[in-house]
Amino acid sequence: MPLISLFAALILVLLATRVGGALARRCGQPAVIGEIGAGLLFGPTLLTGWFPSLGELVFTAETIKPIAKAGDLGAVLFLFLLGAEFDLGSVRQRPRAVLLATKLGLALPMALGALAAWYASQRLGAPLPAMPLAFIALASGMTALPVLARIVAERGLGDTAIGAQALACAVLTDALSWALLAALVLAWMPQHDPLGLLQLGVAVGYVLALAGPVRQRLGVIGRALAEGRSRRAALELALYVAASAAASAWLGLHALLGAFAVGLLLPRDPRIVVKLQQWLSPACRWLLPCFFAAIGLSTDLGPLLAGGLWWLAALMTLVAVIGKVGGCLLAGALTRMPRREALTLGVLMNTRGMMELVVLNLGRQLGLIAEPYFSAMLLMAIVTTVMTSPWLSLIEAKDSPMKAAA
Repeated sequence: MPLISLFAALILVLLATRVGGALARRCGQPAVIGEIGAGLLFGPTLLTGWFPSLGELVFTAETIKPIAKAGDLGAVLFLFLLGAEFDLGSVRQRPRAVLLATKLGLALPMALGALAAWYASQRLGAPLPAMPLAFIALASGMTALPVLARIVAERGLGDTAIGAQALACAVLTDALSWALLAALVLAWMPQHDPLGLLQLGVAVGYVLALAGPVRQRLGVIGRALAEGRSRRAALELALYVAASAAASAWLGLHALLGAFAVGLLLPRDPRIVVKLQQWLSPACRWLLPCFFAAIGLSTDLGPLLAGGLWWLAALMTLVAVIGKVGGCLLAGALTRMPRREALTLGVLMNTRGMMELVVLNLGRQLGLIAEPYFSAMLLMAIVTTVMTSPWLSLIEAKDSPMKAAA
């Protein structure tokens, strides 16, 4: 692989994701939308599909792979940081409403997603096995905590009850989703790996180690970070993150889950989060866009749409929106939450964004989701994220005349 091709591809991707992210933010959308768009622009969906010579010169399989690896590193760092930032304190506000909205907001889109995928597989004449069907169901119920948190902050909802409830629901939904995903992957492994039973035993030992000695040691490391004794503690923490990510990758659970677990086991201390953000945020800003660009570079939406499968993307998007928003509205009705608040909660929870893309890419790497369904779910993740801000503005616009009249 000529180094000039790799450098050219990397520079183009970084520039395109920067520009795409900035344009997305100016349009009131999260940067991830522009970053995926940059990948789709250079990928087989657009430029390299229309001009194959460009792909042969710059965006070859040999150049895309290092970009994807850099993106994987960014995703590992991001998931570790996300685990360290997890906070369930906001559940104390209206806990029954939060818990019920989490349950229904996850269960209903999962059920509808499974039903839609089963119907699609029958129509396509290729019935889905149980595990891929379960994965599509789980992916249909995801919520993107980082994107939701950013929208809540940008719209001034951070200090409101509905903003706190939405964040609490997203935290619980993500925690449940990752737990279900880990269980699903563990159940998938023995069918596709002759060492499945051995790996299952190692997985049990891995979980016990995390819950016992590793958790205790992370408590000591966390206190050292909070008190400013950070050099040795930071090195040891990096070793734990790398070891956990490598172990979970060897187990077939993907490195992201291992990194997330280490972050989750750190003490809940704002000083630790501030330190980690100072260290990791610059790396995430440069590396994470490569993760989403690589998804676009390796995804060809042309066959999905040109092959008449646009209805699959529309179907998965429709059931995802109905399930998530409908589940939150039902929870609001059962807990006597004002209808406008329940709708706002549902719209916020409908944001799939970054976490959905991470999970979908994991499923594709593990062979849990076929390409047509991956492309359809990718479009669903983009559409549900793009619609969040305009939908919230519409709710606020309808509410403003009522406030003025009052």
